[in-house]
Order: sequence, then C-alpha cells, then structure tokens
Amino acid sequence: MINNYYAGTPSRKKKRNAMFYIRHIARILMGLLFIFSSYVKMVDPFGFSLKISEYFISFGLDFFTPMSMFCAFCALLAEALIGWALLLNIQMKITSWLLLIFMLFFTLLTFWLAFATNIVNAINHIFKTNYEIFVVTDCGCFGDFIKLTNHQTFFKNVIFLLFTLIIFYQRKNYEDQKWYYLSQWGPIIVVGLCSIFIMTYCLLHEPWHDFRPWKVGNFIAAETYSVAPEMDFVFQYKNDSTGQIKELTIDQLSEIADDSLANADLENNYSFISRREKMISPGINARLADFSITNNEEGRDIKNEVINATDYHFLIFIRNLENLNERKLSKVKALINKCEEENIDFTILTSTSPDIADNIKEELELDYDMYFCDATPMKTALRNDPGVALLKDGYVIDKWAFRDIPKFESFKEAFEKYDAKLQKYIKKNPPILPNGVNLVTEEEEAETEETGEETETLE
Repeated sequence: MINNYYAGTPSRKKKRNAMFYIRHIARILMGLLFIFSSYVKMVDPFGFSLKISEYFISFGLDFFTPMSMFCAFCALLAEALIGWALLLNIQMKITSWLLLIFMLFFTLLTFWLAFATNIVNAINHIFKTNYEIFVVTDCGCFGDFIKLTNHQTFFKNVIFLLFTLIIFYQRKNYEDQKWYYLSQWGPIIVVGLCSIFIMTYCLLHEPWHDFRPWKVGNFIAAETYSVAPEMDFVFQYKNDSTGQIKELTIDQLSEIADDSLANADLENNYSFISRREKMISPGINARLADFSITNNEEGRDIKNEVINATDYHFLIFIRNLENLNERKLSKVKALINKCEEENIDFTILTSTSPDIADNIKEELELDYDMYFCDATPMKTALRNDPGVALLKDGYVIDKWAFRDIPKFESFKEAFEKYDAKLQKYIKKNPPILPNGVNLVTEEEEAETEETGEETETLE
C-alpha cells in the first residue's frame, strides 16, 4: 500500500539527462562570453563610441553620431546585464528572449559587414550600376583586445547563435532561483551600478586596462618605425640560342662590364628585351603609420626625434584647441611652465588647423611651438583631450588625462621610480624594431667598440 502510494507521487528531483548539461553549459558559456565582451569594451567606452560612430556613418546615419556615446553606454550595459543574468541563472525566460534578439541583430549586422561588398558588386554587375559603399572593417566586438575580420566575426556569431537557440528552446526548463528579490534583482542592480561606474571612470580618466599601442610600458618606437620599400631597375635579356630570359640589376651589369669575357658573352649571345622596376625589399609599414609630429612651417616630421629621446620628454596632446576651457588650460600651462623652468623637453601636438591654431594661441596667450597631427592617431594615443604622455628611450613611461596631471614636484620625486620601471619595461618588452634590430645590443656593441678604441689609443 505504501509502495503504491509513493509510486504514484511525482519525484521532487528531476532526472538529469544529457539535455540538462547541454542547456547549462550553453548558458554558462554564453554568460562568460557576454561578460568578457562587455568588460573589454567597458574599460574604453570612448573607443567603443568611435566604433558606433563608424557604424552610423557606414549606414548613412551621420545625424546619429552625436548619440554615439549614449548608445555605447546602453549597449555595454545591456551586454553586461545579459551576461551576468545568464551566468547566475536569473529570469531565464526573459533573459533568453533578450539574448536571442541581441544575437540575431548582431548576426545579421555582421553578415552584412562580411558580404556587403560582394552583394553590391553583384548588383553592379547585374544591373550595370556603379554603387559604392563604406563598410566597417572591424566589428569592435572585443574592442582593441582582439581584432577579428568581418568574416571571422560573422562565423563566430553563427556558432554562438546555435548556443543561443539551445538556451531559447530550453528556457522553460531552467529552474527559478529562490529568494526572488535578493538572488535576482539584487545582482542585477549591483552589476548595473558597477558597469556604469566603470564606464564613467574610464571615460573621465584613461582606460585602466589599455590594449592599444600607446599603453604604458610599450616600446612605442617599434610601432612608429617604417622603412620604404627598396626598388631597383631590372634589365631583361633573351638568349638568342635557347630563348632563356635573364634578369640583371644595375649592379650585376656593372660587374659584367668589368669582366671582359662575361661582357662579350652578353653582347654576342643575348638580346636586350626591356627594362622594368622591381621591388628588391618590401620595406616595413609602421603599425602607427598615420602618426606624425609635423612642423607647420617646415613640414618636417620629427616623431623619431621625439619618441627616441634619451631624456624624459613630455608629449602634450591637445586635439582641439577650440575646446580648451580655463580648467584644462591652467593644467596644461602649469606643466609647460614647469618644464621650461626645469629644462625638461616637451612637445605640444594638436590636430587643429594651423590658421585656427594661430588665432587661438594669441587669444589664450599660448606662446609655444605647436606641431600638427591628424586627430585619429591622437585619439588612439590618449582618449582624453587634452592629455599627456611621458616618453623616454622609445618607451611610454606614463600617461594621464588632463584631470590626472599631477603637480610637477611629484614628477621630480618619481623620476627614480620611473628609471626602475623603464628597466622592467626593457626586460619585459625589449627594444626590438620590426626589422629585428635590438637597440640594446647595438648600444652594447657600440660601447664595446669605443672601449676597444680607447684601449688601443692608450697602448
């Protein structure tokens, strides 16, 4: 009788079949993905807002660009909340709908980014039109931490959309949390407030996790190093007997001219065909090829002199001189005046056109030389305007938003610490140029040669 009674009673504990583990693995995986993706962008909301501006421009929605920062905050907040809700198993019926909408939108968006050019080219071919489009080349899914091509991003989203569909179709099988208000709304409120704090702090100051080339401790000289491709003329000769084509450079022709036998062979057995230009060495294109420090009067780029300075050098970024208010101006002037008093080198960099810059300099009594650089590489270097970077021996020693520029006395006290930090940076990230040259090794060899010459002189 008792056995029959319990046999008809439903079991309190559901049997954990394979689908139970699949839906929870999918939930945890997507939760971690959304948390990671939101965080690496959240520490640089200015950078993500620039990416959203690119999207607006590419779709012809330029009038929305003033809202880019607001859209960045909303998108990152939504991504973080969905991620934590998935990880903590909170309100899965609602969360699964939000996840599905989010993933469908970005899968369709990245499909367009990946195949837009092919689609437009096909339309132009079929209808004999001449449409041109601008396509964002990097979706910005993981900020500056990971760069993916548009095709990689689309196929990545397709894979994660499969996990999303599992979560969506299993949404009713996730167990509700106990202690409703404490275990569900509590974490959501905490995550929301923490996300807003992180974004606001990193917007007003510099990102506390920097994934860009100008991060503190990076050997920036390697990022701006470039070598022009080596070209040479090649002369083609055809063998009169075999028809074989021989290519000779100018140097090789000079060697043949000095050798009577080789010269006679060339004149008697070969016929000249043509002369063409050939690339001998492809050269090196700098990662920060668009960064320059140009003298407006001479038009000369002095970036290598500034970046490779062996003494401490302040690089002061003022993107838009028209936006300098009294607070910003006082911070910048205080630093510049102290640098002049202490004979510490500094360079002021702006993207404001020379004509406008000259007028503003007179109005603000900024009697200093200013150098020009495009606004885009300046935004890459420092998110805030104005901002300051401290350089030495090709390394970024430190950098600050204008709000965080300390008093000059603290600089002087910190110089010994900076020297120690520089040695750590050199060990961690040796000063190796893209062509493989190690500047430390070259310096040691030069010192050895000098020592040897001095010894010979003494002897």
